[in-house]
Amino acid sequence: MYYEPDTIWGRTIDGDREIAAPRSGLSVTQRRVLKQLAHPRTLATIAARHRIDPPKLEHDLIALAQLQLVAFQRPGATQPRTAPRINLPLSPVDASPKVPAGPPLPLCFAAAALGILAVLLIMT
Repeated sequence: MYYEPDTIWGRTIDGDREIAAPRSGLSVTQRRVLKQLAHPRTLATIAARHRIDPPKLEHDLIALAQLQLVAFQRPGATQPRTAPRINLPLSPVDASPKVPAGPPLPLCFAAAALGILAVLLIMT
């Protein structure tokens, strides 16, 4: 995880406006967490209260911070700040390299043509 369990998260003024008039297209989980952050809480407290997997919660909080709806304050920091967007994989599957869907289209056409040619040669 990128943030310590005792990192404090709280709602910003923009977050208060989002609660009053939804306009950001947040997920249900993100909106529920945002509503609970009227009073700042630690990451561990939020995760325990909502029974959310901490990496998933962290991902949602980072998304909210990118929209400047929440801010965080690390232990020992003097001021809160909104978080930068960082790409954290949600699971090891998300971190795996992407594999192309299939062979390129010209190769498919060539294989089909060879198949048709073989059928025609067998029939003659």
